[in-house]
Amino acid sequence: MARLSMIAEELLRRYPDRFTTDFEHNKRALEELVEAESKYVRNVLAGYITRYMRRISAAAEAASPSEPGEEAGGSEAGAAST
Repeated sequence: MARLSMIAEELLRRYPDRFTTDFEHNKRALEELVEAESKYVRNVLAGYITRYMRRISAAAEAASPSEPGEEAGGSEAGAAST
């Protein structure tokens, strides 16, 4: 399995724009990019890539600031009290 994760990481480095957080999409992308020995190997690679992309997506969402209207004590709250 360690070998498959290394292959998946290499694919992510080479083709970062080809993969998303959707397993089915990643499976189809792998069909085009890799001659997988079996359906099992393709699914394991797609699963690893999908989990990785979801972790990256979740980290990016957590790091992004909230929208302007959602902050506590924002301009809308001040206008309502006057």
